[in-house]
Amino acid sequence: MKKSILILLALSTVSTAAADSLGLSGAFQKGFYRADGEAVDVDGSAAIGVSYTYDLDSVSSVRAELELLPNLYGSEKLGFGGEFTYLRSVFNDGAANVYVGGGLGLNTVSETADGATVRLTGINPTALAGVNYAVAPGFAAYLELAGGVSFLRGSVSNGSASVSTSATGAFIKPRIGVTYNLR
Repeated sequence: MKKSILILLALSTVSTAAADSLGLSGAFQKGFYRADGEAVDVDGSAAIGVSYTYDLDSVSSVRAELELLPNLYGSEKLGFGGEFTYLRSVFNDGAANVYVGGGLGLNTVSETADGATVRLTGINPTALAGVNYAVAPGFAAYLELAGGVSFLRGSVSNGSASVSTSATGAFIKPRIGVTYNLR
């Protein structure tokens, strides 16, 4: 038992040694879509996320984030999302870090009723700008605004039959969060 605990502790230390920061965020995502020349009205959704950021060098980092989105696309269901982003610092005075970035996000929500599955999936190429401010040793708070093009696909399947449609538009996503530096 003692060996198992030591091995588990060693593995967890190695797996977090390369990590630069873990974060928690809150966001609001709102999409604006058009399909067949008609505006498609979808509700915005709040989001709660957890992120992992890894510094590539002194000015560049990559971030992976997973999110829960209640009422995604007005579905009144819990949706899931994720985003992989490259971040580049454009100004850093030690306390405040202003950055820009770009990446790719994905959101999905589905519901099954009476043997039919309805799924909405959004693919979101993202551009963002933000500021990260050190509030205490090891802790920082950030505020950012993301947005970009969004491709939304809806599908309904019932056994072997399937119907789908798509809409193209844009989205905006203000985000606020906190991070904890692991090293």
